[in-house]
This record gives sequence, C-alpha cells and structure tokens, in this order.
Amino acid sequence: MKTFIIKNWNKLLLVAFTLIALGFALTFTIDENAKKLVDDSFKQAVIVFGSAKALNAVISLAQGTELNLPFVIVAVGEVLDPINDLVEQFSLVMLASMVSLGIQKILLNFVTNDIYNYILFAFIIVFNIWLFKRFTNDEALRNLFFRTTFILLFLRFSIPLIGYINDFSYTYFVKPEYNIENLNQNIIKVKEEVSKVNQETIIQKEESSFINKVMEKFDSKYYEKKIEEYKNAVDNSSEYMIDLIIVFVFQTILLPIVFLFLLYSFVKSIFNIRKA
Repeated sequence: MKTFIIKNWNKLLLVAFTLIALGFALTFTIDENAKKLVDDSFKQAVIVFGSAKALNAVISLAQGTELNLPFVIVAVGEVLDPINDLVEQFSLVMLASMVSLGIQKILLNFVTNDIYNYILFAFIIVFNIWLFKRFTNDEALRNLFFRTTFILLFLRFSIPLIGYINDFSYTYFVKPEYNIENLNQNIIKVKEEVSKVNQETIIQKEESSFINKVMEKFDSKYYEKKIEEYKNAVDNSSEYMIDLIIVFVFQTILLPIVFLFLLYSFVKSIFNIRKA
C-alpha cells in the first residue's frame, strides 16, 4: 500500500483535487451567492445608467434655452456642451459595463446549470478511472480528455469567482474612496439642480412683463447671472462621472479580464506539467 502511494502520489493528488472540486461544484450555495452578487452589480449599473440618461435629458433641454441680447442670441446650452459630451461618453461606459455584467450572468447560468454539472461529474469519474486504467494506444485520446476535464473545471469555477472577486475588491479597496451609491446621488443632485434652473428660466420668461423683458435684453448682468446659475448647477459633475467611470471600468471590464487571464495562465501551466 505504501509503495502504491509513493509510486502514484501525483495521481492520488489529482484524484483528491478533482473530487474536492466536484464537491464544491455541487454546493449550490456558492452559485446562488455569486448570482446574487452579479445581479446586484447589474441592478446598480442600470440605476447609474438611468441617472446618466436623466442628466443628459435635462442638459439637452437646457441646450435649447436661448437668451436674446440685442443683435445676438446667446445659447445657454453652449456652456453645458463639455458636460453633455462627458455624459454621453459616460453613458457608453455604463452600457459596456451592463453588457459585461449581462455576459457574466449568462455564463454563470451556463456553468451552474444541472446539465453542465452532470457532464462535469461524468468527466471527473472517467478521468479518475483513466488515471489508473490504461488502454492500448490511448495516449492522444487520454490527453485530450484530460485537457477537456480541466477546461470544464476551469469554466465551472472561474465565472462564479469573478463575482466574489469583484465584490471583495469593491468593498475593501474601491468603496472607501469611490462609493457608487454616493456618486450616483451626486449625479442625481446635479440633474435636479439643472432641472431647477431650467424651470426657473422658463417661468421667468413666461411671467416677466413686457417692460422687464425689454430691460433684460439690455442688462448684461441678467445673462451673466443665468450663465453662472448653470455653471453652479453642473459644478463637480465631471469629477463625479469620471470617478464612476473609473469604478465601473475597473470592476466590470478590467478586473474580469485580468482575473480570467490569470486563471487561464494557471490552467495552461497545469497542462504543461509532465503527463500523469
């Protein structure tokens, strides 16, 4: 027995590894938690995307506001053009983040499906038998089967782990400085401030008397004040959106790519180990 263990220690390690992995694969609590984490991230991205589109709408409304000076028309929206451009770019980032999270949800449903687990179970049983039982001229087929088994294991655990890694990195490293909830609230406040200035401008135009309207046309301070109101309304909005871009690019694009690359490198290194 001792001689058998010493002679086949590497095979026995593979048996232990695959059986432990199979046990974790059948532990659906891990999968449910991973799904919840990805769902929460997706819902959060949708909320932030909605806030960005709402801000884009009120800025677009402001861009249609015109102040009539003698012999010239001043478009208030010109002041907001840079912010509006940033909002549109931010919306594209959020769209990419939601696509990334949506793909993660699909892959997570795929690798946690019962059919996938049954296939993985069958592959691992055959894998462990084939470790010790050899057949004539089975080298090429055996190597292909072993590689396929490890690929199935890799896919089974890499996708759920992405959700856990994202949540851990955000909670302990990102959130203290880039809190998505707070940043989103700031975006909503900017939207409300711009909307408030829009409403005040419209009401002021509608209720202003003819004499006041004439006087306003020759009062440069009125226009300066109105421009300043819009500038104050969007104050710091660029910083909020850039912070959110940093968070979502890191959390939903960069981190999953890096994580999958590291896992791929790990699996590849296993393939390069001397054949059992």
